[in-house]
Amino acid sequence: MKRVIGYIILAAALPVMFTTGCQKKNGENVVKMLSTVTAVGEKIEVEVIESEYAFGPYWVITDENTVFERGGRKIKRSDISAGDTVEIYYSGQVMLSYPPQIVAHRINVK
Repeated sequence: MKRVIGYIILAAALPVMFTTGCQKKNGENVVKMLSTVTAVGEKIEVEVIESEYAFGPYWVITDENTVFERGGRKIKRSDISAGDTVEIYYSGQVMLSYPPQIVAHRINVK
């Protein structure tokens, strides 16, 4: 019986744990990750500097909806290069692969 109660508490706590600290934008969770770009190819490879949920290497997937900015001005994806420090905004969803992968909503080059 104690085990069942433990599972119920865990099931109730998990959604709270994964959404705490997230910002909301248009009703969606938005998580911020500060990273250094290590390579740019089909995916942008980054090393996380600071994030509430992430550490280590990540692959960042971009699509036609991803916004790229530098100093408040829009730029092209091709303007991002290895060595850049970037703020990446994403939904908080992470693909369980190695390295983990995320889909960026916005990338701000510092």
